[in-house]
Amino acid sequence: MGLPVRAALVQAVGGPFLLDEVELDGPGVGELRVRVTASGICHTDLTYRAGAGRFPFPAVLGHEGAG
Repeated sequence: MGLPVRAALVQAVGGPFLLDEVELDGPGVGELRVRVTASGICHTDLTYRAGAGRFPFPAVLGHEGAG
């Protein structure tokens, strides 16, 4: 059973950040679930959104979790 979460989703290279609901897999053996109430978008995320590297799209970016 998936976990519904709200995320800033980018559909394609250069696309806008759009808030949408996505479904994540639940935690596996040896993992735990952590509630993140906010996440920062930094220059690294903007670089991936612009098409740097081989980052798959659609993508949920933001790796500076808080809360």
